[in-house]
Amino acid sequence: MTRNEQRSTETAPPSGEAASRNGNLSFFENASSNNVREGTSVDLGPGIGSVPADDLDRLVSIHGFLSTGAFIGLQMLFLGRRLLGVSPDKRIHVLCETFNCLPDPFQVLAGATVGNKGLIVRDTGKMAVTLTPHTPPGETARGVRLILDPAKTEKFEKLHAWYLNTGKFSHEEIIPILKKAGETVYSHTRVDVPVFGKQKKQVTICPVCGEPYVNTDGGGRHCADCTD
Repeated sequence: MTRNEQRSTETAPPSGEAASRNGNLSFFENASSNNVREGTSVDLGPGIGSVPADDLDRLVSIHGFLSTGAFIGLQMLFLGRRLLGVSPDKRIHVLCETFNCLPDPFQVLAGATVGNKGLIVRDTGKMAVTLTPHTPPGETARGVRLILDPAKTEKFEKLHAWYLNTGKFSHEEIIPILKKAGETVYSHTRVDVPVFGKQKKQVTICPVCGEPYVNTDGGGRHCADCTD
């Protein structure tokens, strides 16, 4: 099984586990399915911080359950904000390197979505994201790229085996390890990202199917469906 295939298995909870609003939060201290209340917070691990319990509840509600990949995204969001010195009320832009689970915390809790172009997914199959603060066009955004580092997960046998897909473990087994490890299993690099202005939208009628489409490069004569 490839890494992408492994990650795709995270889109549904393990057999017998309810994909409910508070699904599989019982492994969190002060955040069990009977204990998630407004006004409480949930620790995400050393060096990362804590998430309001109602925000965690919203993430579970949207994602369906708390997968390992979604929890990694959650840790990356809070760690990335801290490294950038960006408060939760400030807009960020995110480049996520996998479609599987990782993007959802940024969409649900940071408002960086595919629809508002705050989130771009470039699917390399890597557990990595790049975060930048909102920056005016024509300027350079000073961002940070975070990755779950295999050289650091080696210190945690089960987590490392899950990461390299050499062993099968449940979310309930791996998430507490991530919580205990905190920032120690992540590496980051500072990156400069040029910010370009919004391109003028050019709508073209495809001569083959007769349907309008956004011609992003201005050179194509056919829509993507009729080009292949």
